[in-house]
Amino acid sequence: MNASDPAGRDGVPAAGGAEDQAARSLRRALHGAAGPLVPPPYPAARVRRMGRRRVRNRRVAAVVPATVAAVLMVAAVPQWLGSGTDRSPAAAGPAPSATPGPGGGPTPLPEAARPPRPSGSPWPAVRTAAAGEPVDVGRGHRMTLAGSEVCHRDTGGPGGGVDSCKSVTDGNQPTGTVSLQQFGELVRPLYIGPGRPARMTVETGGVVHRAQLLTLAGDPGYAVGYTWADQPRDPSNEPPPSVKVYDTDGEVLAEFP
Repeated sequence: MNASDPAGRDGVPAAGGAEDQAARSLRRALHGAAGPLVPPPYPAARVRRMGRRRVRNRRVAAVVPATVAAVLMVAAVPQWLGSGTDRSPAAAGPAPSATPGPGGGPTPLPEAARPPRPSGSPWPAVRTAAAGEPVDVGRGHRMTLAGSEVCHRDTGGPGGGVDSCKSVTDGNQPTGTVSLQQFGELVRPLYIGPGRPARMTVETGGVVHRAQLLTLAGDPGYAVGYTWADQPRDPSNEPPPSVKVYDTDGEVLAEFP
């Protein structure tokens, strides 16, 4: 009997006949039932993103405690450095001058060669007084301006002080010049000449002070200024005070010395 005989040997069905048909039917049934249950494609990109996010989170968790510790240390340093130290401006004293290091460095300029340091105060407006009116200029001092003289009094002196007057018409001070008088810490420049002074500076001890200008209404032909300056500890080593007077256009009207 040949292999195509469906009856097989002794009437028994040949293998691969009815059994193969049943297997194919079972497979078709299983495929039909499992078709809707096919899993979606593997989300490789999403898995990679989640992995990178977890790595970043671990790094941040490791860095944050170290950063917080560093910030706390920096905040504690000023308190540690300043403990037991008076940091008030009055106790600070002058800053030490720079000195060259072991490897060399710029040599600090001598005091006389250093540029003047501005006082930082704004320019005060010109103050106008009436003739014969006592003007309080602070710290117990007052000035009185008249057409022919300027008077100054320290009211803290004996009996309320006495007037010290300087003529502005006797010719002892040439026109177009500025002179300078000092009464303790009060520095008082006097300008006599044409023009209308608008600003006046006084440089003492390397500091440029912006003096307050005081004058009479109209055109009196003079103006007086005043400012306060510390007295030098050693006047022999300090240059004399200098004064500059400017008009409203910023042009220099006079200088002292």
